[in-house]
Amino acid sequence: MIPQYTRSVPLRSRRFGVLLLLHLTIASVPLGIAKDAPKADAEELKKVLSGVDKLWSSKKSEADMTMTVKTSHYERALKLTLWAEGDTQALVKINAPAKEKGTMTLRLGRDIYNFLPKIDRTVKVSAAMRSSSWMGSHFSNDDLVGSCHLAKDYDATLVEASKHGKTTLWTVDLVPKSGTNLTWSKLRLVVEKERTIPISQTYYNERGSKTRTVTFSDVKELGGRQAPTKISVTPADLPGEHTDLVYVSLRHDIKLDPDFFNVDNLKSH
Repeated sequence: MIPQYTRSVPLRSRRFGVLLLLHLTIASVPLGIAKDAPKADAEELKKVLSGVDKLWSSKKSEADMTMTVKTSHYERALKLTLWAEGDTQALVKINAPAKEKGTMTLRLGRDIYNFLPKIDRTVKVSAAMRSSSWMGSHFSNDDLVGSCHLAKDYDATLVEASKHGKTTLWTVDLVPKSGTNLTWSKLRLVVEKERTIPISQTYYNERGSKTRTVTFSDVKELGGRQAPTKISVTPADLPGEHTDLVYVSLRHDIKLDPDFFNVDNLKSH
């Protein structure tokens, strides 16, 4: 699973504006594409982007993670479990701290639901709230359950290619395809071409201003694959604030009941 909001505020408050989502570090980079930008075959670009999308996913998977949130007002830590089936269904459950234990976010296709145990209620996340902060973090509801995909939802253009030893780094600009209804007007991805491992991803709004940066680091074997185990989100307008999501473990090809991803069954998880 890879890696949308603007301020650290409660869950149901509109805030930051992804993914798993997602992961990255890019300094201010001009948005224009140079005339001598390198060429890349469309299928080759799609293959690399698909590789990024699939780094943390499989037919059915389970991951244990920690999340640490630092804002100007508070710091907090969460322990999470994420279950996913392909790229259409996912469930995130908070295991700690005790006051938020049992809170869950479920994705079914393009729909997202939050289960709030304190009030014993399941709430469907509206389109306007999909980009809101998830549990006061710098991740959005969309981010946590990976509801958008680089290869399918964006048109890609290779902006720069550079060699670093045996590694080729690609800088790719991504613009949402028509009809995808995504929050961002543009993403700029830096990725290792050979291993399809993301380095950073920078998000821009409709005015062309940078809104946040996601960095991917601590590449280790995770679920039998080499993948970043740490995903950090840093908002552009809140200096010193960030949220870190760390994979503790990841298990692929697990068994899940056919009705595991079901709104009516959230209370039983």
